[in-house]
Amino acid sequence: MQQYGVRRLLILSGQAAWCRQQALDVTRQYSGDWLWVADTPISDYPHLQRKPESVQSLLGSEFSHAVFDASKGIHAEALIAISGTLSSGSLLVLLLPEWDRLDQQPDNDSLRWSETPEPICTPHFIQHIKRQLQADNDVLFWSQNSGFTGQLLAKRNLWMRPDGTSTREQQHLLESLLQADTGTYVLIAGRGRGKSALAGMLAAQWSGEGECWLTAPAQASVNTLQQWADGKVSFWAPDALLEQCLAEQPQHVDWLIIDEAAAIPTAQLYRLISCFPRVLLTTTVQGYEGSGRGFLLKFCAGLTDMHLLNLQQPIRWADNDPLERCIHQLLLVEAENSLSEQPGKLKQIMDINQHQLVNKEKLLNQFYGLLTSAHYRTTPLDLRRLFDAPGLSFSVGLDDKQSVIAALWLVDEGGLSPELAREVWAGRRRPRGNLVAQSLAAHGTEYLAPQLHSARISRIAVVSSLRRQGIARALIAQQIERAKQRGLDYLSVSFGYTEELWQFWQACGFELIHMGSHQEVSSGCYAAMAIVPFSQDAVLLARRAKRQFLLNQLLSCVKLHHVNDIAPAELAQEDWRELAGFAFAHRTLEASQVSLYRLLRHPSAICSSLRQRLEGQTTPDILVKEGNLSGRKALIQQWRLEVAEALLMLNQEKCHHWKNWVAAQLPVISPAVESIQ
Repeated sequence: MQQYGVRRLLILSGQAAWCRQQALDVTRQYSGDWLWVADTPISDYPHLQRKPESVQSLLGSEFSHAVFDASKGIHAEALIAISGTLSSGSLLVLLLPEWDRLDQQPDNDSLRWSETPEPICTPHFIQHIKRQLQADNDVLFWSQNSGFTGQLLAKRNLWMRPDGTSTREQQHLLESLLQADTGTYVLIAGRGRGKSALAGMLAAQWSGEGECWLTAPAQASVNTLQQWADGKVSFWAPDALLEQCLAEQPQHVDWLIIDEAAAIPTAQLYRLISCFPRVLLTTTVQGYEGSGRGFLLKFCAGLTDMHLLNLQQPIRWADNDPLERCIHQLLLVEAENSLSEQPGKLKQIMDINQHQLVNKEKLLNQFYGLLTSAHYRTTPLDLRRLFDAPGLSFSVGLDDKQSVIAALWLVDEGGLSPELAREVWAGRRRPRGNLVAQSLAAHGTEYLAPQLHSARISRIAVVSSLRRQGIARALIAQQIERAKQRGLDYLSVSFGYTEELWQFWQACGFELIHMGSHQEVSSGCYAAMAIVPFSQDAVLLARRAKRQFLLNQLLSCVKLHHVNDIAPAELAQEDWRELAGFAFAHRTLEASQVSLYRLLRHPSAICSSLRQRLEGQTTPDILVKEGNLSGRKALIQQWRLEVAEALLMLNQEKCHHWKNWVAAQLPVISPAVESIQ
């Protein structure tokens, strides 16, 4: 393998103890630094060990050989990341349960993506990887039950190991960068292509008057880049760099290098780019941080002076490397390449399920490839979810050649018991899944929302050349009809709010009912939620939620002295419930603020600290200092106590009733409610 410059995959399949022992024997037989990746560490192991969720810190490192223990579950992002760290001549030893029972083995990794309380079996993903592995003649198998099977490598040209200088491909790009005047340069490459080395060479050879600065999601992942930079690049953590740029425009800095840019929030990237005359962004074709090609289409489309750079030739291993090819096939890294180069007009919309996807490879590759290209933060975790997460359904738009030109991904939500729905509303429980349904309860006032049955549009994509032709609206219109036929209460969507996006969803029939109070780190936008209500319960929910949303917006815009002039009025049932949730449970200040303002209109509600915050706009830090409190948690607890005292002063009977209701000592729907109004 070393002579050919290639790497191979060795599957050890059997009982966990047997697989582990054989793998240990292999590490002793063949010299190397043998990275071991497993959830449970091995005592007295002489080489580096990492848990799957920690391997991201190893990106940019290089190892000879690795063991990946997948006997309890397959962490797909870690698998692809580790494969990219192995040098030529390496083995990747993958430990799997008994081959014939793989599809019956609960996968512990499913807890990250299935939104289920217990690990689930993953038969569709197992069917997919079995098909790919069995078709690959370069994969080596060693089974506890059936012994070793494998073939010698086919004869190929001897590999010339890099001599430490730049390759012809790197040198060509480097010459262009060294002559750059201004602009943003985006370097996209697969792992092992030398993009970090190229970025380091740029810093080392730059002859301009200014410095070169470097930022990346993790400093540990830029070791290779810094070695090539020969000490001529200064590293900044992304948050610290942005803070520095906002405080003072960088002076005498010619280049900002952003390594693994797809892993940094887009809003942060745009702001950083605007502060420097020249910027080099590097990103991987597919990996932990998402899709490089999708990054190009989505993020780079917003850049005015963008130059695209590519590195195709691998450096750390030979071209057509067996391990790289195998991992790419397992995790559909090249799925975007399966999309039609000349897509036709929409001819058919078809509903599909997970069973159809796994049994139709062209459909699977094009469906996943389209989602990856349109949503660049799509990662192998999403592939695992696509195959086997419960409650999913899909639809595709096909052209006259049966090629996928549009894709839609739906997730079932709701149906929680009344008791669990109340726990979600109170802030005491947060079960997996149910994004919109839970948000309407926990961050809005709709404690009934999680009980209703709904479906959420999770992803929607149309090939770039056919956008703005009504294709997405056609897919959504069909799903609205399907949702009605299924007897769902409503169809929902959550998205980063922009005026253009909202106009699209509004045109599809959605009503905006909730918006987050803070900008999302990933998009720089406020999270918005909208629904199409069908049932009477959902229509009433939408009406109440829109009213609450508008009141929250009003409070954030109107001058506070006008609010303070409003005469006190009797608290409604909804106010008592909301105020009790704040006082006696874990409802947030933002979710309860409308009712809190109504409470403060009553002179008997003293709430001195809370008044200073809501009416006087005194900052929490000042209130903590003035109150000699230990921190913000103590301040919030003080506010809760103040509200509890105010409710008791207003109406002792109602206060006790709603305190008991919030504490789940009364039924969710209590006949006694009406009698005490």
